[in-house]
Amino acid sequence: MSTPEGTRERLILTAEQLFARKGIESVSLREIARTAGQKNVAAMQYHFGDREGLFTAILEFRMSQIDSYRTSLLQACDADGKGEDVAALLRCLVVPLVEHIRQAGLDSHYIEFLARLQVSYPEFLAEASLTRPWQASVKTISARIHAGMSGTDEQRNQRQLMLGVCMIHSVAAFERGLREGRHDLSELESFKDNLIAGLCGMVTAQLL
Repeated sequence: MSTPEGTRERLILTAEQLFARKGIESVSLREIARTAGQKNVAAMQYHFGDREGLFTAILEFRMSQIDSYRTSLLQACDADGKGEDVAALLRCLVVPLVEHIRQAGLDSHYIEFLARLQVSYPEFLAEASLTRPWQASVKTISARIHAGMSGTDEQRNQRQLMLGVCMIHSVAAFERGLREGRHDLSELESFKDNLIAGLCGMVTAQLL
């Protein structure tokens, strides 16, 4: 017999997959419940309340583990005296997302969900990034990167937003390409290094 915890996790994973494949706006709570084997959409309301409650649950389900890994990478950077090094900080941001794909393989949908959420609910995602405990390492890394950029505060804020969009959507494109057979896990290491180099260029570029 399924437990409430098991049902909740199944709903989270089903929602993540459907949102990633079809888009945030194209998937109803009823479709998620039905696909997850729940006959009554009330199960969604019971576990998550509303759509934003479901988004939060997906983010927390994934980011608590990702943030733990990211924190350990950041601590290692600090221990090696690279806590202000741009390439090292960007590696702390990128590697946990890439490793999620490596571990999940063809079942990986989280990064594309994140990319779609960034497009459809940017204010919600921005608020979650600032206030949720499982984003603590991202806040620390972002503050350090921001301090090392040139330009006014407005220019640095704008470039940092571009940086996040570029990172998430680039990794999401690889994730989708992996499922569709256009990429292979053997390419992941090269992709990771190339992405970090590109993002590093965005951070260190001088304004014309």
